Amino acid sequence: MSSTKSYLLGEVKLPLDKVKKLSQYFQDVLTYDNNKNLVPKKGEDGKALKELTLNFSIFEEGNYGQNVAFTIPQTKEQREAGDKKIYLTNGKVYYASEDLQNFVQKNEKQESQVKETVEDDMPF
Repeated sequence: MSSTKSYLLGEVKLPLDKVKKLSQYFQDVLTYDNNKNLVPKKGEDGKALKELTLNFSIFEEGNYGQNVAFTIPQTKEQREAGDKKIYLTNGKVYYASEDLQNFVQKNEKQESQVKETVEDDMPF
């Protein structure tokens, strides 16, 4: 069963120079060959395909109204050693469906409250 609901809409910007600096974190996309050996998957150009795995966190609200952070994944050993996370970029959730109302921007809630209180009994 597929759902047509959208759950999160937001924005993240990652400058190209920052992406280039992340090349050390790219990993080969792996696949199985005919002999059931794990090998790097190749693209149409014959070069090995690479991918970058990122973690993201959604929180109430951070600096400048941003509430999403993207980081490089850490190993269990890195976490236990207290290594600092490598933050790539921050982002912002603009909309969350009713199922995820805890993630809706606070200012959106405040705007709806302001609209309700602006109504008055003025005849004009």
